[in-house]
Amino acid sequence: MKQIIKSIAIIIMVISLTNLKSFGQEALNIKVSNIKINSGKIIVEIYNAKNNWLKTPFRKVVLLTNQEVQTASFQVPYGNYAVTIYQDLNSNGETDMNFIGIPKEPVGFGNNYKPFGEPKYESCLIAFTATLKPQEIKLYKVF
Repeated sequence: MKQIIKSIAIIIMVISLTNLKSFGQEALNIKVSNIKINSGKIIVEIYNAKNNWLKTPFRKVVLLTNQEVQTASFQVPYGNYAVTIYQDLNSNGETDMNFIGIPKEPVGFGNNYKPFGEPKYESCLIAFTATLKPQEIKLYKVF
């Protein structure tokens, strides 16, 4: 009898654990707006470490360009995340640059930061907390 009760308790505990929201993760929603060109894909990347900035994203979502506004959702723990977005017009998997390193495709950054030069990690950080509303980031063409 004790073995049956113990087995039932273990089963209940396992079921309870599997119902937790992705083990402490919540939905960080990034609303991408100002999608003017219906071509290619929208790439939304978030970074959780400065040493990976613009090299290896923590998470990445690919969106369609068939609407002027799209939303990327990331299941991540609360914390600070730097955000980059670009519209890959020719679907080559990278941001195309001109001869002096300026993006030729639409881009966007956390906090709608518009850098002069390479974007800085700290300037693109979003503090993801329980009270954060979906963040809207507008794509823009540099030239």
